[in-house]
Amino acid sequence: MAASDFQLFFKPFLEIAADSKEHSLHNILKRMTKVPQAGEKRVFFTEGILRERGTTHYLLIILLLISLTIFASCGSSSAPTEWKFAYMSDNKWDKKTSAVQYTNLDAVHSMANDMVIQGVSLVLVGGDLIDGRGEDTTGLISQYEAWLQAMSPVYANKIEVYAVPGNHEYWCDSADSCTSAWEQAMVPTFPSGRTDNPAMPGREFSFVHRNALFIGLDQNQFGPSFPAYYRGNSIDWIEDRLAERDVSLQPHVVVFGHMPQFMTQWGWTRSEDMENREAFWSLLGRAGGHLYFTGHSHAYAVGLASTQDGLDSLYQVISGSGGAEAETTAWNGEYYEKDRVQPVDWDNNQYLLGYALITIRGRDVSMVWRYVDPASDIFTSRKVFSYRQP
Repeated sequence: MAASDFQLFFKPFLEIAADSKEHSLHNILKRMTKVPQAGEKRVFFTEGILRERGTTHYLLIILLLISLTIFASCGSSSAPTEWKFAYMSDNKWDKKTSAVQYTNLDAVHSMANDMVIQGVSLVLVGGDLIDGRGEDTTGLISQYEAWLQAMSPVYANKIEVYAVPGNHEYWCDSADSCTSAWEQAMVPTFPSGRTDNPAMPGREFSFVHRNALFIGLDQNQFGPSFPAYYRGNSIDWIEDRLAERDVSLQPHVVVFGHMPQFMTQWGWTRSEDMENREAFWSLLGRAGGHLYFTGHSHAYAVGLASTQDGLDSLYQVISGSGGAEAETTAWNGEYYEKDRVQPVDWDNNQYLLGYALITIRGRDVSMVWRYVDPASDIFTSRKVFSYRQP
């Protein structure tokens, strides 16, 4: 802090004390801001101040101390701001689980309440909010409205929510019903300012939140079964979004989509899907991305997956633990492509309700898994990973 700045800020104090004696506040301030000559020691605050008498001088000194604290905090470089976001996926219920509910509404509401308690400013949802069940536009909208109502704690606290479709959002009576219901029910709830993929408006988009670029992917399409309902990743559009990013303002890149790129128990059956995955993973790696959030598998698993050339690694967070019916086949914790994916954490086939909670403080990133402890039936946290973005 320059002496001239100091004197300008405290000019009112100097004027009030201008006609005081040698050890008045006026002279004390002058000594505090005087630039010492060679061989001199800086005189700072203590000399003479205790010899002052009178309430006025003491009040001035107290005001000076308060103002000095405020001025110093404003003038110094501020500490990095901490903020949090949550990611969940796969809230749907199949007909066998419930003939009348298309979503595990109690689970969604419970997680929404916990997200508010955790102080998130953003919620990402990775698809399969609803079951679909081949319904028309009207039926699908009704399903979405029930999901939105279950999320009411988040919306009531004005927390931003972005969602992308999963394969069950495309289980409709027609392709038009799928897109029309999403556009009518979900898209109006998204915050403004996003950049849509013109080919999939409101279903695939990017946006900036705080110091991060987020990219939400619509990887699915209307189709009878896998792999027909898998669209893949829009490589050219993603590359354009990354190229337009201001790295100094958005050092973090966060991508989310419904489909895991590295499967737990099975692999890609079509060569074009494998090639698309490799191009996608390498693109994120070159951009300095470290986070890909996904679902589809109704479980929780985190793996550190390398790019094809081995130069970069990204965390793939499968957080399909959002209340959907449990998987029918147990997993041993070893990924299908075990030479590419290092297991980090998983739910050990317990299928606990939970979501990913990420904290960003400047360039520091950490994740915990928020899950319902079966012993206490309350949400608890488990540390998963942390890193510093270069």
